[in-house]
This record gives sequence, structure tokens and C-alpha cells, in this order.
Amino acid sequence: MTKLSHIPMQIQKWIASLAHLFFLILGLIGISLMYINGNFGLGLTGIGSVPYEDTAEFNTQFNNDLNDIFLYMEYQDVFGADSSIDLSRRMLKMTFGPSETENFSLSSLISYLESMGYQLDDDFNCQKVSEPADGVKSREGYVEWSVQEPQRIYSYRSASRKRSTLEDAAVEIMDTLHRYYTVYNRFVANPSNLHFKIQYTEPDSDQSETTQFTNTDSLTPENVKEYGRYAYLPGNSVFYDTNMKAIPLSSISALASNNPYTGSDYYLLIGIDTNYPVTDLYARTHTAYLHRQHLYLTGFALTIFATIGLLLSFLFLFRVSGYQSYRSFDVTLHGFDKSGTETGIVFFAAMTAIALVVSDLILIRILHLVIPSQYWYFSDHSLQALVLYLGGLLLFFSLLRRYRAGTLWTSSLICRIQKKMLILKTRQNFRSRLGIGFVLYLAINTALISLAWYFWDRVYANLYVVYLLTGLTVLVFLLFNLWIFYILFRQASEQESIRDAVRQLSAGETSYQLDLDEFDGPELTLAEGLNNISSGLETALQEKMKSERLKTNLITNVSHDIKTPLTSIINYVNLMKREHIEDARINAYLDVLDQKSQRLKTLIEDLVEASKASSGNVKLEFTDIDLVQMAFQTNGEFEEKLDARHLQLIINAPREPLMIRADGRRLWRVLENLYNNVCKYAMEGSRVYVDLARVPGNPETGTAGQAVFTIKNISANPLNIRADELTERFVRGDVARTTEGSGLGLSIAKDLTELQKGQFSLYIDGDLFKAQVAFDLVEKTTEKAVEDAEIIEETDAAEAAEKPKKDDELKKTNISEEATIQKEVNGESSENAINETINTTENSRNE
Repeated sequence: MTKLSHIPMQIQKWIASLAHLFFLILGLIGISLMYINGNFGLGLTGIGSVPYEDTAEFNTQFNNDLNDIFLYMEYQDVFGADSSIDLSRRMLKMTFGPSETENFSLSSLISYLESMGYQLDDDFNCQKVSEPADGVKSREGYVEWSVQEPQRIYSYRSASRKRSTLEDAAVEIMDTLHRYYTVYNRFVANPSNLHFKIQYTEPDSDQSETTQFTNTDSLTPENVKEYGRYAYLPGNSVFYDTNMKAIPLSSISALASNNPYTGSDYYLLIGIDTNYPVTDLYARTHTAYLHRQHLYLTGFALTIFATIGLLLSFLFLFRVSGYQSYRSFDVTLHGFDKSGTETGIVFFAAMTAIALVVSDLILIRILHLVIPSQYWYFSDHSLQALVLYLGGLLLFFSLLRRYRAGTLWTSSLICRIQKKMLILKTRQNFRSRLGIGFVLYLAINTALISLAWYFWDRVYANLYVVYLLTGLTVLVFLLFNLWIFYILFRQASEQESIRDAVRQLSAGETSYQLDLDEFDGPELTLAEGLNNISSGLETALQEKMKSERLKTNLITNVSHDIKTPLTSIINYVNLMKREHIEDARINAYLDVLDQKSQRLKTLIEDLVEASKASSGNVKLEFTDIDLVQMAFQTNGEFEEKLDARHLQLIINAPREPLMIRADGRRLWRVLENLYNNVCKYAMEGSRVYVDLARVPGNPETGTAGQAVFTIKNISANPLNIRADELTERFVRGDVARTTEGSGLGLSIAKDLTELQKGQFSLYIDGDLFKAQVAFDLVEKTTEKAVEDAEIIEETDAAEAAEKPKKDDELKKTNISEEATIQKEVNGESSENAINETINTTENSRNE
């Protein structure tokens, strides 16, 4: 491109356009050279691989010559075996009336035809060149005998007599005479590449009388094969020897019908010298065949070269169309490019139609003056294709410039109609829009179909103009329906996108956003509304998550900061109790300190646990657990606490195990919180009911069976609160801050249950409190459940065996704490002592 930068862009465009036109004409010439080739239809595979003797042209010529040879045999006795002919020989006998019968010689027939305006050449080729002479009339009668059929005599009384005019009978005789002498001159009088010999032999004659017709006396069945192409047809056999592609069956019957003797002692020999030493029709057609093959290759090469040139010039014009330089992307429109898109299309279509009419009236007639008639069809259609191509090319580049300038759609009539329809669409309700749109759709389709029919059936103009107008109308009809389909398809796609967005939002994908560039009309309003809803939900969710993180961090940090001094307080209280203080009031103070510090420790642990459970920051280890066995173990653990409150535990459980998939440690914490809640808030001296049940699933809906744990008790105080509020943090009904509860137990239990994919429910009916935990059942055999129960018992036994060791370690920890406090009393650094105590306590707890 740099080398061409000094040439103005407009000149480059003109050069490329002329080059494109040159290559287009060159391509038409190349296609024409291939089309006029006699080998047309075989393609490149026929070039050089198909000899002339295997072509249809050669076979047709051979069959015609074979028929002419039989014609020569038939008329040899009539017209003579040499080039001389007797003009006085009788040629025709006709009857014109009851007693008017005349014989006509060759000279009299020639004189009569000349008086009728005919002209004859040396080969008796008869052509009418003028009107009959004055006083000469055409005569009509019955043909009694004609040289055309020398073996047949027409009887006056025969029903098959041939009625004809003297003129027609004479012309037929001259045509036969012309064909005879043409064959005679080609094959007998002059040298020829075709050699033939037909011989008939009288089988009953002692002297072996023979009759033969030949142009080569030395031709035999042996030497005929030396000519390249040959045929030997014996009369005494159904088989014949030939290397021709095909021998016409009529040759066998003609050979037999011309036998002057009885029997089948005859044969036909014919050979064609494929070296073509004689310049006859075969040699000339062979040379023309080779020449056409060279023309085909030349045309093919020209077509390839022209195609490459067309492609390169088209790509160049495509690149620079509308631009004034290679670096500038400012599009320049021509005058007709600034009109409406449909107007431009109609303009170029009209110009193309006018060009077709002009080419049909003028250019095609000029071509007929210089092109042979057998190629008129191809030349006419080539010229029409050239006009259509140039018109389509100009239209294409006009549309390309409009597209690059951004006016292809905006300046179109369809765009303006769509905008008006869109305004109408947004102002009307759905039923009105549908009704108006359907009526307009039917009206436009009806108008286009009627217009196409009118152009096709009622417009009497040039055939190509009718085709063009009808085709354009059908094209507009198809484009209109495709546009309607596109609108319906786009609306369906937009509605599907909106439905998908609703599904995403309902599934919790609050960050889902629709691309507003893909919508228009009412769907755009819906998409904007959904995006606003999604943004609002996402903002609210982010704020909620931020608040939850702040709460969790606050609880964790505060709990950690309180836990360190609290450990020291608990240890100091324990040390003071071991001093055996005799003052009862001081002991009472120590008991209160111990009780409140333990409660504060429990509250801190519950806070940390609640924070982890609510945020999901809990590592779960799922195993198969028997819920029945877990419930009985929990009953045993809380037996003393229940007895201390005089609570009677009544359990209702099935005999078979209820196997669930859960984390054993977290499930124990859930049950522990529920039992602790009962021990703290149940009415003293009342009964506590624990029920375990199997709830079957529904195979039709695909729901699995569940194991349900239920605990019920009567509250010691009135429950003036909703059931769902009890699972919130720091809620304990009206007994807030008057009992030892922290207000976090039920919240922790609910969060841990849901983390394990279970369901946690609370029910309140008056003073009746009921908590329910449900997990999906795991299908396991009873034997397997028993094995799991045995494993759990062994684990409990192992933990019981480890308990003395843990007690000893705890004792060591307490001794270490006492030593630390003693050091502090003796005046050592309190800060170092407290840090040592905290580290010792934490290590013991970790162990």
C-alpha cells in the first residue's frame, strides 16, 4: 500500500474497476473457449485421454457414412457407376389424366425445375432462388414410377398409388441424385481415409458369380485391421469383428436387403485409416478436434487467471470502497448513496432492466452478425449474465458504502416503518398491537403476491423485464417475511432471556444482569426493571452479609478478649476456695463469683459456637449414625440434671435403628442444647416426652424417608412469644436474665441442624413447648446398624478409659495455676504469671 500512496485514491479505484471489468471479459472469453469445445461435458479428464475415434462426433459421422454407402449401393445401377450420367435417362413416369401419361428424362426435369425458379449446381444440389416463369404452372398427378424406388412400379388401380406434384417429385429425385454423387465423389471418385468393400456371392453358380461394391479392391478381412478402426460383418454369422464403439443394427438389415442373390454368402468390410493420410472430412474433423482441445486448455487457463484477477480486484475495491485514503475511515457517499436504501435498490434494478432491454434490442443483434448461429444461445445468455453481474456489483458496493457510513438500516423504509410501529406498539396494549400487526401483515403479503401475479400475467413487455420485475417482487416478499420472522424470533428470544433471568433471581442468583442492548420495546422496560430488582437485591444482600461479618468478627474478637481475664478469675476463685476460709459470708461471695464466672464462660463459648454455626465456618465429618442410640445416650447424660429438677423423662422410640447421615459431634451438640433447654425452662415436677419416629418417603415425588426426633415439655413460665423468635439469638422469653441460659442454645441447634442438611422446627401451644429435628434416612441393613452400635460402644469404653488420664492432666493444670498464683502472692510479676497460667490452661484444653 505504501508504494501506491502517491497515486490518488480515486485513480486507484478507477484502475481497479477497469481491471475488474477486463478480468470479467477475459473470464467470459475463457468460458466461451471451453464451451465451444467439442469435448464439452467431459471436463479436464477428457483432454488427451479420449481419442477422436472414441468421441460421439466420430461415431455419428461413421454411422452417417455407412448409411450413405448403402445409398450408393442402391442407386449405382440407376445413376451409373462412374461420374458420367446420361441426361436422356428416364427418371420419372406420371399420370395426369385418364389418357395423359408422360415419361420425364433427367434433362426434362432439370428444365422444368429451372422454369419453376430452381437453381442446380454440379452436384445436383437444388435450391429455389426465384418465382416460376410466366406461363409455367404446377402440375399434379400420380407417380407411376420413380428413380427413387427403381424396384417398385405404381399401378394405376392400386390404392397405394402416390399422388404428388411434378415439382415435388422432381425435387425429391434431384435430392437423391445429389446425395448419390456426394457419396460417390467422397469415397469412390476421390481418395478417402474410409475404405469399404461389400461383396455378394451366388452360392449355386458354378462360376462363383459375385457382385461387389468397393473403393479399395485389395481390402480383405486380414488387412482391414491395419487401418486403426475397422469392422467386419459376415452374412453367415451372428458375430462380427470390430473395434468400433458401436455398429448400428440397421447396417445388418441393410446389408441383407441389398443382397441380389439367395443365401448368406456376403460380407461387409470397412476400415478407417486413423493416420489420416488423405485430407478428407475425417482428417479435417480430427484436426479440428485437437485444435478444440487446445482451445479448451487455453480457455481453462484464462478462466483461472481471470478468476484470480477478479477476486484480487474485488478485494481491493471492497477494502477501499467509500474511503478516500488507506488511513482514513471517513466514508464518502455518492449522490445515489444518500437516497433511501430501498430507493437505491429500485434504482439499480431499473437501470439493470433498461440495460437488459438495450442489450436485447441492440447488442445481441450485433453479436449475431459475428458469431455462428450454433453459439447464439450461449452468447445471448453470457451477455445477459454480464449485465446482471455489473448491475449487482454496483448495487453491492452502494450498499457497502451505506453500511460503512451507518445509513444502510437507518435510511431504509423498513427502519422508518419499524420506528412508527414501535411507537404504535408501546402506546397500545398487547391485544391491540397483535390485532393491528396481524392485519398489516396480511395486507402487505396480499399486496406483494397480487403485484407479482400482475407482473407475471398482465405486463406485456420484454420477457427479461417481466422476469426481473416478478423476481424483485418475490424477493421483497421473501425479505418482508424474513424480517417479520426475525422480529418474532427476537421477541421470543428476549422473552426467553427475561424468563431465564426470573428463574435465576428466584434461585438466589441476585447478581444476574441482562444485557439491555439485546432488548427493545416493552421487553426493554421489563429488562430494566429486572436489572433494578437484581441490583437492589444484590445491594441488600451485600449489606446483610457485611453486617453479619461485622457481627461475627465483633463476637469473636470480644469473646477472645474476655476469655483471657475470665480464665484468671476462675483460677483465682478456685484458689481462694482451697484456703478454707471460715467466714460464711465470704464463702457465699466466692460461690456467687464461681457461679457467675462459669455462666460467663458458657456464654462466651456459646457466642463463639453461634458465630461459627451462623457463618457456616464449621468443619463437618459425616458418618452414618443411629439416631435412636444417640437419643438414649443423651438421656443417660442428662439423667442427673433431669432428676435435680424432678422431671420425668418418657421416651417413645422404635426397636429398629434409625440411620442418618450426620456429624456425630455436631448432632450431639444439637441434642445437648435441646435437653439443656428442657432442664432450664421446663416446669419442675412435670414430664418430658421424647419421641423418635420413621416418616416414610413418597416414591412418586422422589422424597426420601426421614428420621424425626421430637422433645416436648411444659414451660415453667408463660410463653408469650412466637416460635420462630425462639431461634433468634439472646431470646429466652419472659425469663430473660433470670435463669442460667445464654439465649443462644436454640439458635445454635437450628444452625447446626441445617448445616447437616436437616430440618429444625419449634412449636408452641399455650405452655407446651415442642422441638423437632428431622434427617433423611440412610438405607442400611439391621446387621450393619448393630455393627455401628457396637463400634460406638467400643469408642465410649475407650473414652471412659482415657478419662482418668485427662483428670490427672487437669489436676496438673490446676497445680500449675496454683503455683502461678503463689508466685504472684510472693511478689513476682503478675503479668508473667497470668500469661503462664493462660498458656498452661490452653495447652491442657488442646490436649
